[in-house]
Amino acid sequence: METIFLEQWLHNKIRQKVKEDPKYREFIGKDRLEQVTRADVDSYHLFKLREVLSYAYKNSTFYKELFNNNGIKPEDIRSLADLAKIPLTDPSDLAQNPNRFVCVSLGDIARIVTFTTSGTTGPQKRVFCTKGDIERMTDFMGVGMRTVADSNDVVQIMLPTGSQNNQADLLERGVGKMGAFPVKAGIILSAEEQLNLVKKHKSTVLFAPTPRMYRITQELRGSHDLDKLGVKTVFVTSGYLSEPMRSQLQNTWNCDVHTHYGLTEMGLGVAVECHAHNGYHFNEVDLLLELIDPQTGEVINDDREGEVVFTTLSREGTPLIRYRTHDISRLITEPCPCGATTLLKFGKITRRLESVVKVGDGDEIYPSLFDELVYKIPEVTDYQVELNKVDSKDKIDFKVAVTRVSDGIKQEIKEALLSSPLLQRNISAGRMAEPGVNLAGLEEFARGGRAKKMITDNR
Repeated sequence: METIFLEQWLHNKIRQKVKEDPKYREFIGKDRLEQVTRADVDSYHLFKLREVLSYAYKNSTFYKELFNNNGIKPEDIRSLADLAKIPLTDPSDLAQNPNRFVCVSLGDIARIVTFTTSGTTGPQKRVFCTKGDIERMTDFMGVGMRTVADSNDVVQIMLPTGSQNNQADLLERGVGKMGAFPVKAGIILSAEEQLNLVKKHKSTVLFAPTPRMYRITQELRGSHDLDKLGVKTVFVTSGYLSEPMRSQLQNTWNCDVHTHYGLTEMGLGVAVECHAHNGYHFNEVDLLLELIDPQTGEVINDDREGEVVFTTLSREGTPLIRYRTHDISRLITEPCPCGATTLLKFGKITRRLESVVKVGDGDEIYPSLFDELVYKIPEVTDYQVELNKVDSKDKIDFKVAVTRVSDGIKQEIKEALLSSPLLQRNISAGRMAEPGVNLAGLEEFARGGRAKKMITDNR
């Protein structure tokens, strides 16, 4: 199994484009590519970008108006840097009237996804996919899975099922494409029931939302020898994975742990963590990445933090151009230890813009800030955060799910939180009260699912 399979796939797609598309051969001035370089990837992206801009301008009423209102034509984009001339698309644009983005007749639509992003209110967003879009989505799901698995693996998929062409169905198809055996387990089974499926099918890869996988692990680890089941990879998505959580999963299952970054608007499968475990390689066949300053919209080309922005390069149903994800990350510019030489890489998602709350004298807090502290306590399974006002001071209250309730664990959690320099500084300055900690048994918390953790601000 090679960690750079994703890179080989990209190179093969580019070579295929050279072979099959005379316009592309003319564009790059070559009849073949012996060795694909980063410059060749950039050329591919520019060609695909110009294609999608023309396509969206012709078929999407939203983008036709956006271009015309800003005096832009698709042919004005002559370089990747020129992309910055096009205004950003915000999730609220998609929510207000998703039909204005659609580029095909409704008879050509094979999948419609309606959803609300965590932490947002107002109208739901809707994304339309053709059969071709679905094929490309499942292609990448198979390729992404090849980062952590091979054709000998049994992949247990712990995702919601129900609607036609749901994510579990698509991942099942993607796993089949890369030759492994998928087991569609759903999300509502208990920890014991999931374990029974692992034993029955001899599952070697477990794919699940981060909070669900962690809770299952915490519920089972005291009564089962999970490290002896033969699971070789835990693959998690839809939630921040702190380093203490990663260590707990690795030690309990005696296996490697990888994370996946997905986004419904971009086709669910977007990026995977390679064996270097320090960031994501993403689907550069179908997506173009930018990082921007979320306040000014300025493109960031160094390793500063910024908001992740994607442009779809192959989408037929709902193409999205310079789409703001509201996720904060950074480009990783140093070479990746996995050996990939032509792939871009971005770091883990530290927070969403909607998850940030200001406290004290303007300091920002967000859930992942506390994940690194709270999950150091082995008994912690999950937690909820509320921000209150007490005697004119900000006070953070934590309700923490633990496998065992005790005063000692409560004190450990409080001490871990008080080790935060941000909390120390604000408490010392009299701007914040000491955090409150209340423990709860697992039965008092809903089963960990897919919802991203947010801070409830009651001030």
